[in-house]
Amino acid sequence: MSESLVIDDLIHRKQAAIACPYPIFAGLRAQEGVQFNADLGAWIITRYDDVRAILRDTDRFSSLSPTGPQAAGEALMNGIMQLMQEPEMAALLGSNTMTRGRVAVLLNADPPDHRRQRKLVNPAFRPDRIRAMEPTITEVALKLLAGVKQDLQAHGQTDILRTFTVGVPMTIIAIALGVAGEDLATFKRWSDDIVMPVGNHSPSVEQVRGFLISTKEFTEYFLAQIAARKASPTGDLLCDIANAQIDGEELTDDEQLGMLQQFLVAGNETTTNLISNMIRCLAENPDLQNRLRQQPELIEAFVEEMLRSEAPVGGLFRQAKVDVDIAGTTIPAGDHMWLVFASANRDECKFAAPDSIDPERTNVKDHLAFGNGEHFCPGAGLARAEARIALQLILEHLDDIKLASDNDFPYGDSFVLRGLTSLKITATPKN
Repeated sequence: MSESLVIDDLIHRKQAAIACPYPIFAGLRAQEGVQFNADLGAWIITRYDDVRAILRDTDRFSSLSPTGPQAAGEALMNGIMQLMQEPEMAALLGSNTMTRGRVAVLLNADPPDHRRQRKLVNPAFRPDRIRAMEPTITEVALKLLAGVKQDLQAHGQTDILRTFTVGVPMTIIAIALGVAGEDLATFKRWSDDIVMPVGNHSPSVEQVRGFLISTKEFTEYFLAQIAARKASPTGDLLCDIANAQIDGEELTDDEQLGMLQQFLVAGNETTTNLISNMIRCLAENPDLQNRLRQQPELIEAFVEEMLRSEAPVGGLFRQAKVDVDIAGTTIPAGDHMWLVFASANRDECKFAAPDSIDPERTNVKDHLAFGNGEHFCPGAGLARAEARIALQLILEHLDDIKLASDNDFPYGDSFVLRGLTSLKITATPKN
């Protein structure tokens, strides 16, 4: 198969290419490292130095469309136009709530708005606050592990996403927001539906329907929560957002909703992917699994190595503000670029033996899984803590973790988020 056909397999979202895109990226890096793809509508940037330089340059590159060029928006609009023919959906689309939250916030904001917004959220993710959350993370993980053990004892296997890796980050972000007593299954549905357009350039009509319904429900729920926090302040992150003043200026309702959407998604999808990837890796590598049991001090570095080798965010998009030169190629102003973190993190010019898993890699923290520069993920510390604690407890409570025989390893369809939607394991529960 020629290289162009392999690239097309990835662009057209074939599962085999999504499941293992790394040889494709290696081929691109070995060529010019920069290639335009008409179907994607963007330049593909694959080398570490180029990706990092673009992430750090907010003067020449915009983050206003971080999940892809307008082709994705056109596909979403086509689905909306079909749904407009249904009276109930037409009424929903005509409601005021459907226009709320659509502003540039954090991930999709450029300076100076981004810097203003980060002043608010950074204190919520200070190291001391994350350390204070560790007992809660442990409590949540232990409760879920009890269910994992029951599932293993009853069925001989468990879908670890369903029983554990989804629940840990979803519960923690709900606790941080102050809505932990609500229905987490509803929050998960909202998260899945709202994240659907992120990097999905060909959504189905039913996917668009779910996105619209969940967006409306999310907006109505959190507008009410914001109003309640303004009337009766509490000590949670949602209260901080509802009552924040930055340089004497309050956040707008739309900014607040946009932040909450990003917290719900970023605090859920990406960490779920990370923990799932770690469990799969250990199930496939019994020697490494045993090594981490014997040397638990390596778990923290193993988390970093999995962030590098299996980045939960496969890449984000940027748009050139001016004509720019990348690796000898001129990218015109207005063009989009897909910055492929998953490729940069396996660049052999930066990481020795990049396809191997080495928890003692000396430069492992140089990975770009959380971005770089001004838009470095504010929740990186929380994600690392959740992953570290989750893995420590899994290794303490489950022996002989293996992959079940009926796995087909399905991946979600996105150019941005990369993660399994199911992972079945067997293991021996410890008392």
